[in-house]
Amino acid sequence: MSQAIALHPWKREQHLYSTENELVIDAVNACELVEKYGSPLYVYSEKKLRQNASDILSNFRRVHRNTRVCFASKACANIAVLQALRDAGLSVEINSGGEFFKATVAGYQPEEMVFNGVAKLRSELEEVIRAGIKAINVDSLMELKRILEVARSVNKQAGIALRIIPEIKGGASAGWETGTSESKFGMTRDEQRQAIGLIKNHPDHLRMKGIHAHIGTQITDENAFRAEALFLTEYAQEVSAQLPYPLEHINLGGGYPKSYTSSDANMMAVPDHYRDNYCTRIDFGTLSEILIKPVTDALGQEVEIIVEPGRSMVSDTAILLTRIESEKQRNGAPVYYLDAGYSVLFDTYMGWYFHMVNATRADDTETKLCRMVGPLCDSSDTYYDIEGEGRVKSLLNSDPALAQHRETLDKVLVLQPNMRELPANTRVGDVIALLDTGAYVLEMMNEYCGRQQAAAVMVDVNSNSRLIRRRSNNEDLLKYDVYESA
Repeated sequence: MSQAIALHPWKREQHLYSTENELVIDAVNACELVEKYGSPLYVYSEKKLRQNASDILSNFRRVHRNTRVCFASKACANIAVLQALRDAGLSVEINSGGEFFKATVAGYQPEEMVFNGVAKLRSELEEVIRAGIKAINVDSLMELKRILEVARSVNKQAGIALRIIPEIKGGASAGWETGTSESKFGMTRDEQRQAIGLIKNHPDHLRMKGIHAHIGTQITDENAFRAEALFLTEYAQEVSAQLPYPLEHINLGGGYPKSYTSSDANMMAVPDHYRDNYCTRIDFGTLSEILIKPVTDALGQEVEIIVEPGRSMVSDTAILLTRIESEKQRNGAPVYYLDAGYSVLFDTYMGWYFHMVNATRADDTETKLCRMVGPLCDSSDTYYDIEGEGRVKSLLNSDPALAQHRETLDKVLVLQPNMRELPANTRVGDVIALLDTGAYVLEMMNEYCGRQQAAAVMVDVNSNSRLIRRRSNNEDLLKYDVYESA
């Protein structure tokens, strides 16, 4: 059965609209940006970055004045983006020595940084301990012993928070769940008891500043956040009784969701499970009540609350512009070939959905269903879940009796709708805009098949555009190779 999320409505007040039938981003014509900077092209909105930062700070600090928001830089470590969020009042969460370096270049001070990760290198630990960052979120007992060794070697005290496993499921897919012992993250209660003993025995080099938990990403179930708040407040009280000094902070992690469509109306014609993943009514106002307020009521205003949002800060701040380069007819439907595939937008390989708008024919109301694919020499380079569709087909071929469970198979195995709704007059040369592409994309781009990585521009608050990441070139394909010239 053909399934497509409805094209209209896609407009977003004062951010995405149209002029003379062409897409406009923060008062800048999208097609003109492609003419100026080339395709594919990421377009970031400084206005949206600042709005998102203001939104989370105002809502969370209204409930708990001592809240620190540490942007998860793995979601977008572009220097211009980091600087915009720093200027808007955010601190930063890092996951490597490389992200520490970039955050430092962007102007963040060590006391504004927390360090996450499951396999921190000795060299990375030495660097951040010497610098005196706010906290290292410790993922294992072995890691804590390594931190102690490094702190001794540099004669510094390391500030740490222990990452506990809360056994709470959250996230749009199994790979996005981080809060259970089925994932690779965090410490058990018994491991944390041993860790606290080690900390208490080495006060000159270890100080437990807080506790930390993170339950996943794109969490659309309010009950998961309520459970996290209850778990961490009870655990904070349990840990505090074991320490000779008070905890300084409670780190709630992130995982806050964003909608990947402009309206619930987009989802009226598709099964509920797509709506569950790609739409949410949870905003920062909601989170302040179901997550921040219970922690505040239980622990008071003096303890600092730290949160680590990534996707929710940047996903809706960028648009990917890509041009149609070719077309075919397959199985009675048009297939359009874009110049951007999963080497530019890697989450499509993982089956994630991004809403498409024809920037060249933005207001056309007559539409058709079509297939959208990328340019790579790989059958998985599609804007539909070809792997999931293939698994369902294989199961039905192997056991026809499973046909009665087709709806369940599609729900579990097919991660996004199989068709796209676009204007009926869509053709080669049109510019297609993929919405909500600000998170994780620049970090995951690659040059597979020798294709250039996309450029990125920032549209500032005055509607001026500037390059914030150059397009790669052929010489970049050689930068890691060691070879003798022919």
